[in-house]
Amino acid sequence: MRVMCNTNLFSYSEWIFCVLLLVFLCVLLLVVLCVLLLVVLCVLLSSYVYLLYYVCVAVFTLDAGLLARSQYSEFPATGHLDTSFSWFPCA
Repeated sequence: MRVMCNTNLFSYSEWIFCVLLLVFLCVLLLVVLCVLLLVVLCVLLSSYVYLLYYVCVAVFTLDAGLLARSQYSEFPATGHLDTSFSWFPCA
């Protein structure tokens, strides 16, 4: 039994339509992937900026607290710093 192979399945205009449809679908897929990538990058970047803002606020608040604490000593003046020397030994 011999099988006849028809090589002319589509006409020329149908081939053009199929090629254009394939190109359109590829471009559409590329656009969707680019938009999706852009959304993911925006979410990650905004999360990073949000986190960085709160880290900076925490660091500067801690720094301001340490600076304020270092300006006012909790101990009375003894004459020399860190030597436990005092002009008033009986006090």
